[in-house]
Order: sequence, then structure tokens, then C-alpha cells
Amino acid sequence: MTRRELNLAIFEGTADRPLWQPRLEEWVNYNRRRGTIPAQWRDCDILQIYDDLRCSVRYAASAGVEGYLEEGAVETWEEPLDENHRAIYRRTRSGEIREVRQLVKEGEDVWNDRIREFPVKSVQDLQVATDIVNAQQYRVNAEAFARAAERMGIRGEPTIFLPGSGFTELIKSWAGLVGTYYLLADHREAVEEHLEACDRRDERAMRAALQLPCRIFNLGDHATNEFTPPPILQRYLLPRWQRIGRIMTENGRFVHTHWDGNSKTMLPYLQESGLHGVEALPPLPMGDMTLEEIKAAVGDNLVVLDLIPATHFLPHYSLQECLDFARRVMDLFTPRLILGVSDEISGVGDIRRIEAISELVDREYGLPD
Repeated sequence: MTRRELNLAIFEGTADRPLWQPRLEEWVNYNRRRGTIPAQWRDCDILQIYDDLRCSVRYAASAGVEGYLEEGAVETWEEPLDENHRAIYRRTRSGEIREVRQLVKEGEDVWNDRIREFPVKSVQDLQVATDIVNAQQYRVNAEAFARAAERMGIRGEPTIFLPGSGFTELIKSWAGLVGTYYLLADHREAVEEHLEACDRRDERAMRAALQLPCRIFNLGDHATNEFTPPPILQRYLLPRWQRIGRIMTENGRFVHTHWDGNSKTMLPYLQESGLHGVEALPPLPMGDMTLEEIKAAVGDNLVVLDLIPATHFLPHYSLQECLDFARRVMDLFTPRLILGVSDEISGVGDIRRIEAISELVDREYGLPD
């Protein structure tokens, strides 16, 4: 059995072992930029690094669904504010919004940029954001997907990203956590109109994705206790998951959501979500859930992805503690388990522990080709 075949078999419920599929992109990119990547990998592409570490790959073929804005619907431009900040302006028929981003630098190199001023500060701004969501369209590029899937080969079953929930997008990208909840309290109707536009946008993306021969999809929801407590989850996320899960099931596809923070209060809703799995779920000591609580929530029918805390790849924990945790995860969740790091191994994580877990999985179950 290949890694790709096992990947799909776990979702189909026919597997008898876990798949070891940590996401290494953050670690590789961080260490390449710093010049700290081990010498044997300096001239390797990332798939060769996965192969050397005997890991499966999750997202190397997330291609083929291309987003674009309707022509003339949104005008966008940028202005530098100072050497570390830039403003992004967007104008639609409803008005204009401004976002300020901070450039995170080391020397002259930009390592990251983050939102310092959210673009949606009022209900009028929210209408502009709704215009933008309404203008988002999707097309299929079957050739791009085929090229990516061919390059990925037997390393894993291709998984394509689909949009996250409109509610968490409102928090992450448009208004911030506090701003979103003030808008919801003061202008619920406008917020719900925006979320309905997001649902229609999601439908467009999903219909495009279903034209590709991809079997597994991920929703980048980033749901957490703090972002989406039960009343919010029940009203705005659960119906969306149920709708998407139903469509995916009817089309012979699988879909999982990304919960990458404290999620204990949300666990009871997994069984009624209609989803086929859940990704990330950092257990204690990173998150607020025990492995046993997660197992009780996912049962024997939902696939769980990852579950080894990223903290176990830092010096705070010994190699043996990391291996013992990985063994506990496998004992509890196999065969509905795609073992990985919750959320990802960080740039300063010990990559040798990835190799050690490969050896552990090989001894316990045998690694697929």
C-alpha cells in the first residue's frame, strides 16, 4: 500500500493503520531563510525532504481552484505609511475601506506582515466587505491540479483548501475579534447578510472544486472556543458544515475542518457537523482538551488529523516524552488517524523527532511506500 492509498483508505474507513503526515513547510521555509537547514537538504526540494524523513504529504497538490474578482467590482491600491507600515485601500460601489499592515523585519528582510488596523470599523465598512465577497468568483484549472498531483505522486492523497467560515474570516481579516462581536451586537442583520454572502461564495468555490478529481478537502475555519463559542457555532457554523458535508458525501468526497486552538466547548458538535474529520485539535498542554476527550467526541467514525502538540518538539520535553505521546495517540485513534503535529512543527522545532516518530510508526505498524 502506498501513502496515497492509505491516506484515502483512512477516510473510507478501510484502513488498519495510521498514516504519518506531519506538515513540514513552516519548518523548511523558516530554516531555509535563516540558512540553518541541515547541509544534506540545502539543494533538495521540500518533497525530497519529506521522502528523506519517510513522511506523507498533505497539501502539495492544493491547486486547481482559482479565485478572482469580478472585473470592475473592486478597486484596490496600496500606499506606504513609513518603512514598517503600509495601507491597503479597497473601494466598491458602497464606499472605501482602509487596512493598515505592519511589516515584520529582520534587518532589511520582511519576514511577515500583520494587520495593525482592521479594514471594517463600522456597519458601512461591512457593506464594502460584503460587496467584495459577492465579487469573489472561482474557476477550475484542471491542468494545474493534474501537474501538482503528478508531482506529489504516491506521497499522499491530494487535498484542496476551500474557504474558511465567514464568521472566522470576519474576525481574522475584516474586523478583529472585538470588532466582530460589537458589529454582531449592534448590527446583527448586516452581519448575517455578510455571512449569507460568504455562504454563497463558499458554494461557488465548492462547485468549482467538485469538477476536479480531488477526493479530500479542507475548510480553513480556525474555529476556537474564543472565536466561535457554542451559541455562535450553532447559529453560523454548524448549518454551513452540515450543508457542505452533505454535498461532499453525495459526491463521494471527504471534507475536514481546521480547529487549531482551545476547542473543548466545541467538541460535542462534531458528531452532528456532517463533516468527515477534524484537523489540528491541539491537546493538552497546548490546548484545553485531553486525548480522551477528543476520542469521545470523534468516536470511531470521524478522522482526526495531527494530535502531537508542537510543544513536544521543543527542549521543554524529552524525545522519550514526545515518542510516548505519539504512541498514546496511535493507540487511541488508529485506524481513523492521520498522525501529525498540532498545528505544525515550528521553525525552531527539533526535526530529528520527526524522523524518530517515523521509526516508531514503522516499528509499530510499518510505513507504507
